[in-house]
Amino acid sequence: MMDIGPPHQQAGEMPLSLSRRATLGLLTAVLARPALAQAPGRRHVLVLGAGMAGLTAALSLLRAGHEVTVIEWQDRVGGRLLSLPIGAGQVSEAGGGHFRANMPYVLHYLRQFRMPLIGLNDGLPTYHVKGRRIASANLANWPIPLNAEERGMTVAGNLWRYLIRAGLDTDTVLDAAWPRDLGMLDLLDRTTLGDLLQAQGASEAFLDVFDAHAGTGTRGGQALCNIPDLAYHFGDQAIVRVAGGNERLPQAMAAAVGSARIALGCKVVAIDQAGPEVRVQAANGREFRGDAVISTLGSTVLRDVAVTPALSAPKQRALETVFWEKTVKVVVQTATPSWLARGMRGWPVMGGDRPWERIIDLTGNEGGGHGNIFFYLNGDNAEAVASQDPATRAQAFVDRFRAEVPDFIDRTTFVEAFAWGEQPWIRGSFGLLPRGGGWVVAECARPEGRLHLAGDWTTLKSGWVEGAIESGLRAARQVDPAARAEGNPRIRQEGL
Repeated sequence: MMDIGPPHQQAGEMPLSLSRRATLGLLTAVLARPALAQAPGRRHVLVLGAGMAGLTAALSLLRAGHEVTVIEWQDRVGGRLLSLPIGAGQVSEAGGGHFRANMPYVLHYLRQFRMPLIGLNDGLPTYHVKGRRIASANLANWPIPLNAEERGMTVAGNLWRYLIRAGLDTDTVLDAAWPRDLGMLDLLDRTTLGDLLQAQGASEAFLDVFDAHAGTGTRGGQALCNIPDLAYHFGDQAIVRVAGGNERLPQAMAAAVGSARIALGCKVVAIDQAGPEVRVQAANGREFRGDAVISTLGSTVLRDVAVTPALSAPKQRALETVFWEKTVKVVVQTATPSWLARGMRGWPVMGGDRPWERIIDLTGNEGGGHGNIFFYLNGDNAEAVASQDPATRAQAFVDRFRAEVPDFIDRTTFVEAFAWGEQPWIRGSFGLLPRGGGWVVAECARPEGRLHLAGDWTTLKSGWVEGAIESGLRAARQVDPAARAEGNPRIRQEGL
């Protein structure tokens, strides 16, 4: 959503009650041809969640002539696009931190709503792996036992050589209907990323430095939901974010929907579609009625909502199968971006097998003269910080890092930690699938009566705004096949 991050520490293979071939065939069929609407006509659609998926769906249906009501738990719009002012005119990102040039929907919406953009540098990091410090720019002298064909190559170059051998590329894997081939789908669904790369010749040393760049434990994640993430992070080096904060995009979209159609501060506790109208009940006593519901609530929250009639067993199982990472970001503003003078930059600027995991450089051409970074923590590293006193944990973390790496940060002018597991309206940062869990995407794309699910976590682009927009459009088109992306973009994803 938006680049909350790569999958980490995923569960073992998921046993399937259906035959694997039948289940995976269902996934390819649903992705290639989404379920269409029932009878046409003007409808009132209740959209649960005012993040990018919900606002995309609401705008699409509104433009198609329908009425919409967006129901949001928080007192703000934007979901996991959440920007943090850090002083001196600079802004950090607690949620989705950047967008890339291979995200056509995102770029279209940025242009459509005239968002001012900041350029960011892609990563030229220093790696800390097994006690060794590796300057990524010094390709001739990496002090680790890479194999002969890996020497003198960047992480991205080695990674995509192996993935190309495995039959993958950076283009088709980003298609909303990918993968169409059952054999490839089966392989990626049941295989970890590390096993896939090693089968193509990757050394253990390469996987160590790959994890340092992509995030601790990435190699252990299910290959299927990791591949689109790799196409974004390693397949394109053009990175931007919104000047003044990425949350400005959903705020502009919400303004286009209209404040009268958005109900804030309404935690959804019940969905009743047993009668002629669908009714949505909020914890504050408000009731909303409509003809259909598009829910973009995370599975962490939706599984606690009382749904009548009860969700089907496959749908309930799908909600329970998705595991949510609980990312912690430690946001830091420094006196200067001193790392640039030492030949380090970007996304990430530093990565390793240490408790500080990865450092992301958001500075780019933001201006102001200060450095703008955050530590990106997942899994055990995130849990270790989140378990500490909120009043002191951020500064304590930075102090420990500076004791270990004293030459990276000069002087701090802002330090704050943001823990996604502590946000009650989502309880996590992005959804993950276990091995064998590819069927969940197909199940989430199937309507449940008049209830349609959306959200980046219902796609193979979990954690990315592109996936959120795709899912919002898919759900809107289940209500009305004539629904279009805002501004009717002439892009391949829209069949133009």
